[in-house]
Amino acid sequence: MSRGPGGTWDDGIRMSRALVLALGLLAAACGGAADETTTGASDGGVETASAFEMRVEIPQTDDMVDTAEYRTDPPWTIGYSDALLSNSARVFTNQFAMWAASEYPQIEEITRTDASDSPEKQVSDIEDLLVQGVDCLIVAATSEEAIDPAIEQAMAEGVPVVIQERDVTTEEFVSHINIRLDDLGRIQAERAAEMLGGEGQVVLLEGVAGSASELSRRAHEEVLAQHPGIEVLAMEYTGYSRDEGKTIMENWLQAYDQIDAVIADSGIQQQGAYEAVAEAGRLDEVTVWTGDGLQAWIRQVHENDIPAIIVNRPLTFGALAVDACAAILSGTPVPKVWYDPVEELDTENLEEYIAPDVPGSDEWWNWWELPEAWLPES
Repeated sequence: MSRGPGGTWDDGIRMSRALVLALGLLAAACGGAADETTTGASDGGVETASAFEMRVEIPQTDDMVDTAEYRTDPPWTIGYSDALLSNSARVFTNQFAMWAASEYPQIEEITRTDASDSPEKQVSDIEDLLVQGVDCLIVAATSEEAIDPAIEQAMAEGVPVVIQERDVTTEEFVSHINIRLDDLGRIQAERAAEMLGGEGQVVLLEGVAGSASELSRRAHEEVLAQHPGIEVLAMEYTGYSRDEGKTIMENWLQAYDQIDAVIADSGIQQQGAYEAVAEAGRLDEVTVWTGDGLQAWIRQVHENDIPAIIVNRPLTFGALAVDACAAILSGTPVPKVWYDPVEELDTENLEEYIAPDVPGSDEWWNWWELPEAWLPES
Protein backbone atom coordinates (compact mmCIF):
# COMPACT_ATOMS: atom_id res chain seq x y z
CA MET A 1 0.00 0.00 0.00
CA SER A 2 1.39 3.40 -0.93
CA ARG A 3 1.52 5.96 1.84
CA GLY A 4 2.06 9.56 2.67
CA PRO A 5 3.33 11.11 5.89
CA GLY A 6 1.16 9.76 8.69
CA GLY A 7 -1.32 7.75 6.62
CA THR A 8 -2.67 7.06 3.14
CA TRP A 9 -2.13 9.37 0.18
CA ASP A 10 -5.60 10.89 0.48
CA ASP A 11 -5.20 11.26 4.24
CA GLY A 12 -1.92 13.13 3.82
CA ILE A 13 -3.24 15.49 1.18
CA ARG A 14 -6.52 16.18 2.94
CA MET A 15 -4.72 16.73 6.25
CA SER A 16 -2.50 19.30 4.55
CA ARG A 17 -5.58 20.98 3.13
CA ALA A 18 -7.33 21.02 6.50
CA LEU A 19 -4.28 22.59 8.12
CA VAL A 20 -4.20 25.34 5.52
CA LEU A 21 -7.90 26.04 6.02
CA ALA A 22 -7.40 26.29 9.78
CA LEU A 23 -4.44 28.62 9.42
CA GLY A 24 -6.33 30.72 6.90
CA LEU A 25 -9.30 31.14 9.20
CA LEU A 26 -7.01 32.01 12.11
CA ALA A 27 -5.22 34.62 10.02
CA ALA A 28 -8.53 36.10 8.89
CA ALA A 29 -9.69 36.33 12.48
CA CYS A 30 -6.50 38.18 13.42
CA GLY A 31 -6.72 40.57 10.52
CA GLY A 32 -4.62 38.55 8.06
CA ALA A 33 -0.96 38.78 7.16
CA ALA A 34 0.76 41.14 4.74
CA ASP A 35 2.07 38.38 2.46
CA GLU A 36 -1.21 36.47 2.13
CA THR A 37 -3.83 36.75 -0.55
CA THR A 38 -7.38 35.55 -0.09
CA THR A 39 -9.30 33.68 -2.74
CA GLY A 40 -12.58 31.87 -2.53
CA ALA A 41 -15.36 30.15 -4.41
CA SER A 42 -17.66 32.46 -6.37
CA ASP A 43 -20.67 31.03 -4.52
CA GLY A 44 -19.60 32.82 -1.34
CA GLY A 45 -18.34 29.68 0.44
CA VAL A 46 -15.49 29.54 2.95
CA GLU A 47 -12.48 31.42 1.61
CA THR A 48 -8.96 30.03 1.75
CA ALA A 49 -5.81 32.00 2.43
CA SER A 50 -2.30 31.39 1.20
CA ALA A 51 -0.17 33.07 -1.40
CA PHE A 52 0.59 30.79 -4.33
CA GLU A 53 4.21 29.76 -4.69
CA MET A 54 5.70 27.34 -7.20
CA ARG A 55 7.59 24.40 -5.72
CA VAL A 56 10.14 24.54 -8.55
CA GLU A 57 11.43 27.10 -11.01
CA ILE A 58 9.64 26.91 -14.35
CA PRO A 59 12.08 26.67 -17.27
CA GLN A 60 11.74 29.43 -19.86
CA THR A 61 11.71 28.10 -23.42
CA ASP A 62 10.97 29.48 -26.88
CA ASP A 63 7.51 27.91 -26.75
CA MET A 64 5.76 29.10 -23.59
CA VAL A 65 1.99 28.61 -23.27
CA ASP A 66 -0.20 31.42 -21.94
CA THR A 67 -2.41 29.80 -19.30
CA ALA A 68 -4.48 32.84 -18.26
CA GLU A 69 -7.68 31.22 -19.55
CA TYR A 70 -7.26 28.32 -17.11
CA ARG A 71 -6.70 30.41 -14.01
CA THR A 72 -9.13 29.41 -11.28
CA ASP A 73 -9.44 29.96 -7.56
CA PRO A 74 -8.43 27.14 -5.25
CA PRO A 75 -9.11 24.63 -3.87
CA TRP A 76 -8.05 22.59 -6.89
CA THR A 77 -8.74 18.98 -7.79
CA ILE A 78 -6.38 17.22 -10.15
CA GLY A 79 -7.24 14.14 -12.14
CA TYR A 80 -4.38 11.74 -12.81
CA SER A 81 -5.09 9.20 -15.54
CA ASP A 82 -2.20 6.76 -15.17
CA ALA A 83 -1.35 4.05 -17.67
CA LEU A 84 -0.57 1.40 -15.08
CA LEU A 85 0.97 0.75 -11.68
CA SER A 86 2.37 -2.73 -12.30
CA ASN A 87 6.07 -1.90 -12.49
CA SER A 88 8.43 -0.18 -10.08
CA ALA A 89 9.11 2.80 -12.34
CA ARG A 90 5.42 3.71 -12.50
CA VAL A 91 5.12 3.22 -8.74
CA PHE A 92 7.88 5.75 -8.14
CA THR A 93 6.42 8.14 -10.69
CA ASN A 94 3.19 8.00 -8.71
CA GLN A 95 5.06 8.60 -5.44
CA PHE A 96 6.66 11.73 -6.88
CA ALA A 97 3.28 12.97 -8.12
CA MET A 98 1.54 12.50 -4.78
CA TRP A 99 4.41 14.09 -2.87
CA ALA A 100 4.36 17.15 -5.12
CA ALA A 101 0.58 17.47 -4.66
CA SER A 102 1.05 17.51 -0.90
CA GLU A 103 3.42 20.47 -1.27
CA TYR A 104 0.66 22.73 -2.63
CA PRO A 105 -1.94 23.82 -0.07
CA GLN A 106 -4.14 24.91 -2.99
CA ILE A 107 -4.50 21.28 -4.15
CA GLU A 108 -7.32 19.71 -2.21
CA GLU A 109 -7.27 16.33 -3.87
CA ILE A 110 -5.53 14.35 -6.59
CA THR A 111 -7.67 11.55 -8.00
CA ARG A 112 -5.68 8.82 -9.69
CA THR A 113 -6.99 6.09 -11.98
CA ASP A 114 -5.13 3.01 -13.23
CA ALA A 115 -5.80 1.93 -16.81
CA SER A 116 -3.83 -1.35 -16.45
CA ASP A 117 -2.25 -0.47 -19.82
CA SER A 118 -5.65 -0.65 -21.57
CA PRO A 119 -6.41 2.27 -23.94
CA GLU A 120 -10.11 1.49 -23.74
CA LYS A 121 -10.10 1.69 -19.94
CA GLN A 122 -8.04 4.87 -20.02
CA VAL A 123 -10.56 6.57 -22.29
CA SER A 124 -13.29 5.59 -19.81
CA ASP A 125 -11.13 6.77 -16.90
CA ILE A 126 -10.64 10.19 -18.48
CA GLU A 127 -14.38 10.53 -19.16
CA ASP A 128 -15.10 9.68 -15.51
CA LEU A 129 -12.56 12.23 -14.26
CA LEU A 130 -14.15 14.92 -16.43
CA VAL A 131 -17.58 14.07 -15.03
CA GLN A 132 -16.13 14.49 -11.53
CA GLY A 133 -15.17 18.04 -12.47
CA VAL A 134 -11.39 17.98 -12.10
CA ASP A 135 -9.64 21.30 -12.63
CA CYS A 136 -6.58 19.87 -14.41
CA LEU A 137 -5.90 16.49 -15.98
CA ILE A 138 -2.56 14.62 -16.00
CA VAL A 139 -2.32 11.82 -18.55
CA ALA A 140 0.33 9.09 -18.72
CA ALA A 141 -0.78 7.55 -21.99
CA THR A 142 -1.32 3.87 -22.70
CA SER A 143 -1.14 4.55 -26.44
CA GLU A 144 0.28 7.28 -28.67
CA GLU A 145 -2.96 7.59 -30.65
CA ALA A 146 -5.88 5.70 -29.09
CA ILE A 147 -6.60 8.18 -26.29
CA ASP A 148 -6.12 11.33 -28.38
CA PRO A 149 -9.91 11.86 -28.67
CA ALA A 150 -10.33 11.73 -24.87
CA ILE A 151 -7.50 14.24 -24.40
CA GLU A 152 -9.01 16.53 -27.02
CA GLN A 153 -12.42 16.22 -25.33
CA ALA A 154 -10.92 17.40 -22.05
CA MET A 155 -9.32 20.40 -23.71
CA ALA A 156 -12.57 21.21 -25.54
CA GLU A 157 -14.35 21.25 -22.18
CA GLY A 158 -11.83 23.75 -20.85
CA VAL A 159 -9.91 21.29 -18.67
CA PRO A 160 -6.16 21.79 -19.22
CA VAL A 161 -4.25 18.60 -19.97
CA VAL A 162 -0.67 17.85 -18.93
CA ILE A 163 0.94 14.87 -20.68
CA GLN A 164 3.27 12.94 -18.39
CA GLU A 165 6.24 11.39 -20.20
CA ARG A 166 4.53 8.93 -22.55
CA ASP A 167 4.02 10.37 -26.03
CA VAL A 168 0.73 11.18 -27.72
CA THR A 169 0.18 12.28 -31.31
CA THR A 170 -2.32 15.05 -30.63
CA GLU A 171 -1.07 18.58 -30.02
CA GLU A 172 -4.18 19.43 -28.00
CA PHE A 173 -2.56 19.68 -24.59
CA VAL A 174 -1.07 22.50 -22.54
CA SER A 175 2.26 21.00 -21.51
CA HIS A 176 4.17 17.75 -22.00
CA ILE A 177 6.51 16.77 -19.14
CA ASN A 178 9.18 14.48 -20.51
CA ILE A 179 12.75 13.26 -20.29
CA ARG A 180 15.22 13.25 -23.14
CA LEU A 181 15.76 9.55 -23.73
CA ASP A 182 17.96 10.47 -26.67
CA ASP A 183 20.21 12.29 -24.19
CA LEU A 184 20.25 9.19 -21.98
CA GLY A 185 21.35 7.04 -24.91
CA ARG A 186 23.80 9.62 -26.20
CA ILE A 187 25.59 10.00 -22.86
CA GLN A 188 25.79 6.23 -22.42
CA ALA A 189 27.22 5.67 -25.92
CA GLU A 190 29.65 8.60 -25.81
CA ARG A 191 31.09 7.50 -22.49
CA ALA A 192 31.25 3.87 -23.64
CA ALA A 193 33.18 4.89 -26.77
CA GLU A 194 35.52 6.92 -24.57
CA MET A 195 36.14 4.00 -22.20
CA LEU A 196 36.77 1.71 -25.17
CA GLY A 197 39.27 4.14 -26.65
CA GLY A 198 37.19 4.24 -29.83
CA GLU A 199 37.72 0.55 -30.60
CA GLY A 200 35.90 -2.66 -29.74
CA GLN A 201 33.03 -5.01 -30.40
CA VAL A 202 29.77 -4.16 -28.69
CA VAL A 203 26.23 -5.48 -28.35
CA LEU A 204 23.08 -3.45 -27.71
CA LEU A 205 20.35 -4.59 -25.30
CA GLU A 206 17.43 -2.23 -25.86
CA GLY A 207 14.01 -1.77 -24.28
CA VAL A 208 10.73 -2.14 -26.15
CA ALA A 209 10.33 -1.99 -29.93
CA GLY A 210 8.10 0.83 -31.15
CA SER A 211 8.13 2.63 -27.80
CA ALA A 212 9.85 5.75 -26.50
CA SER A 213 12.92 3.60 -25.81
CA GLU A 214 13.59 3.77 -29.55
CA LEU A 215 14.99 7.25 -28.85
CA SER A 216 17.78 5.86 -26.69
CA ARG A 217 18.40 3.02 -29.16
CA ARG A 218 18.80 5.44 -32.06
CA ALA A 219 21.13 7.59 -29.97
CA HIS A 220 23.26 4.54 -29.18
CA GLU A 221 23.55 3.63 -32.84
CA GLU A 222 24.15 7.17 -34.09
CA VAL A 223 26.94 7.87 -31.60
CA LEU A 224 28.68 4.53 -32.13
CA ALA A 225 28.50 5.00 -35.92
CA GLN A 226 30.81 7.99 -35.48
CA HIS A 227 33.58 5.64 -34.30
CA PRO A 228 34.85 3.47 -37.17
CA GLY A 229 36.83 1.33 -34.75
CA ILE A 230 33.69 0.21 -32.93
CA GLU A 231 31.68 -2.66 -34.39
CA VAL A 232 28.09 -3.25 -33.29
CA LEU A 233 27.76 -7.02 -33.37
CA ALA A 234 24.05 -7.26 -32.62
CA MET A 235 21.00 -5.49 -31.23
CA GLU A 236 17.99 -7.07 -29.52
CA TYR A 237 14.94 -5.77 -27.67
CA THR A 238 14.47 -7.17 -24.16
CA GLY A 239 11.06 -5.79 -23.22
CA TYR A 240 12.82 -4.53 -20.09
CA SER A 241 13.11 -8.07 -18.78
CA ARG A 242 16.00 -9.33 -16.68
CA ASP A 243 15.35 -12.89 -17.85
CA GLU A 244 15.24 -11.86 -21.50
CA GLY A 245 18.48 -9.93 -21.07
CA LYS A 246 20.13 -13.08 -19.74
CA THR A 247 18.79 -15.33 -22.51
CA ILE A 248 19.86 -12.96 -25.27
CA MET A 249 23.31 -12.54 -23.73
CA GLU A 250 23.74 -16.31 -23.44
CA ASN A 251 23.05 -16.62 -27.17
CA TRP A 252 25.51 -13.85 -28.01
CA LEU A 253 28.22 -15.46 -25.90
CA GLN A 254 27.79 -18.57 -28.03
CA ALA A 255 27.86 -16.58 -31.27
CA TYR A 256 30.76 -14.18 -30.63
CA ASP A 257 34.28 -14.91 -29.46
CA GLN A 258 34.86 -11.36 -28.22
CA ILE A 259 32.44 -8.86 -26.68
CA ASP A 260 34.04 -5.72 -25.26
CA ALA A 261 30.96 -3.78 -24.16
CA VAL A 262 27.31 -4.39 -23.35
CA ILE A 263 25.33 -1.21 -23.93
CA ALA A 264 21.79 -1.06 -22.56
CA ASP A 265 19.50 1.86 -21.80
CA SER A 266 18.43 0.30 -18.47
CA GLY A 267 19.92 -1.71 -15.66
CA ILE A 268 16.90 -4.01 -15.75
CA GLN A 269 18.12 -6.16 -18.65
CA GLN A 270 21.76 -5.64 -17.66
CA GLN A 271 21.26 -7.64 -14.46
CA GLY A 272 20.48 -10.72 -16.52
CA ALA A 273 23.22 -10.01 -19.06
CA TYR A 274 25.82 -9.66 -16.32
CA GLU A 275 24.71 -12.95 -14.79
CA ALA A 276 25.12 -14.70 -18.14
CA VAL A 277 28.62 -13.31 -18.66
CA ALA A 278 29.63 -14.26 -15.11
CA GLU A 279 28.36 -17.82 -15.55
CA ALA A 280 30.31 -18.09 -18.82
CA GLY A 281 33.49 -16.98 -17.05
CA ARG A 282 34.00 -14.03 -19.40
CA LEU A 283 33.68 -11.04 -17.07
CA ASP A 284 37.29 -9.93 -17.66
CA GLU A 285 36.50 -9.64 -21.37
CA VAL A 286 33.66 -7.12 -21.04
CA THR A 287 35.24 -3.81 -20.06
CA VAL A 288 32.21 -1.51 -20.41
CA TRP A 289 28.62 -1.79 -19.20
CA THR A 290 25.91 0.88 -19.24
CA GLY A 291 22.55 1.26 -17.51
CA ASP A 292 20.24 3.57 -15.61
CA GLY A 293 19.40 4.31 -12.00
CA LEU A 294 17.50 1.14 -11.05
CA GLN A 295 18.64 0.51 -7.47
CA ALA A 296 19.31 -3.20 -8.03
CA TRP A 297 21.74 -2.35 -10.84
CA ILE A 298 23.41 0.42 -8.84
CA ARG A 299 23.98 -2.06 -6.00
CA GLN A 300 25.30 -4.71 -8.38
CA VAL A 301 27.74 -2.26 -9.95
CA HIS A 302 28.91 -1.06 -6.54
CA GLU A 303 29.26 -4.51 -4.95
CA ASN A 304 31.07 -6.10 -7.91
CA ASP A 305 33.11 -3.06 -8.97
CA ILE A 306 31.63 -3.31 -12.49
CA PRO A 307 33.13 -0.88 -15.04
CA ALA A 308 29.81 0.81 -15.71
CA ILE A 309 28.30 4.06 -16.93
CA ILE A 310 25.07 4.85 -15.09
CA VAL A 311 22.83 7.58 -16.49
CA ASN A 312 19.97 8.32 -14.14
CA ARG A 313 16.47 7.97 -15.57
CA PRO A 314 14.66 10.57 -13.44
CA LEU A 315 11.11 9.80 -12.45
CA THR A 316 10.70 13.26 -10.98
CA PHE A 317 8.59 14.04 -14.05
CA GLY A 318 5.80 12.62 -11.88
CA ALA A 319 6.20 15.62 -9.60
CA LEU A 320 6.75 18.07 -12.45
CA ALA A 321 3.39 17.12 -13.99
CA VAL A 322 1.71 18.24 -10.76
CA ASP A 323 3.84 21.40 -10.77
CA ALA A 324 2.64 22.10 -14.30
CA CYS A 325 -1.01 21.75 -13.22
CA ALA A 326 -0.42 24.10 -10.30
CA ALA A 327 1.20 26.67 -12.58
CA ILE A 328 -1.58 26.41 -15.16
CA LEU A 329 -4.37 26.79 -12.60
CA SER A 330 -2.60 29.85 -11.17
CA GLY A 331 -2.39 31.38 -14.64
CA THR A 332 1.41 31.04 -14.84
CA PRO A 333 2.87 30.34 -18.31
CA VAL A 334 4.43 26.90 -18.81
CA PRO A 335 6.61 25.38 -21.57
CA LYS A 336 4.78 23.42 -24.23
CA VAL A 337 7.43 20.76 -23.64
CA TRP A 338 9.01 20.70 -20.19
CA TYR A 339 12.07 18.43 -19.99
CA ASP A 340 13.35 16.78 -16.84
CA PRO A 341 17.10 16.49 -17.55
CA VAL A 342 19.05 13.23 -17.33
CA GLU A 343 22.53 13.07 -15.86
CA GLU A 344 25.36 10.61 -15.36
CA LEU A 345 25.92 9.40 -11.82
CA ASP A 346 29.37 9.62 -10.29
CA THR A 347 30.39 5.97 -10.11
CA GLU A 348 33.44 6.94 -8.05
CA ASN A 349 31.03 7.88 -5.26
CA LEU A 350 28.28 5.37 -5.94
CA GLU A 351 27.74 4.71 -2.23
CA GLU A 352 25.84 8.02 -2.14
CA TYR A 353 23.13 6.42 -4.25
CA ILE A 354 22.78 3.15 -2.32
CA ALA A 355 19.30 3.01 -0.78
CA PRO A 356 18.51 1.84 2.76
CA ASP A 357 18.37 -1.95 2.94
CA VAL A 358 14.63 -2.42 3.31
CA PRO A 359 12.27 -4.86 1.58
CA GLY A 360 11.54 -3.81 -1.99
CA SER A 361 14.31 -1.21 -2.23
CA ASP A 362 15.97 -3.06 -5.12
CA GLU A 363 13.10 -1.71 -7.22
CA TRP A 364 13.59 1.93 -6.24
CA TRP A 365 14.47 4.68 -8.72
CA ASN A 366 16.28 7.99 -7.93
CA TRP A 367 15.01 7.58 -4.39
CA TRP A 368 17.45 10.25 -3.16
CA GLU A 369 15.21 12.96 -4.60
CA LEU A 370 12.08 11.77 -2.77
CA PRO A 371 11.51 12.66 0.91
CA GLU A 372 11.86 9.61 3.14
CA ALA A 373 8.24 9.78 4.31
CA TRP A 374 7.09 9.30 0.71
CA LEU A 375 9.23 6.29 -0.16
CA PRO A 376 6.95 3.35 -1.06
CA GLU A 377 6.28 0.55 1.34
CA SER A 378 7.09 -2.97 0.20
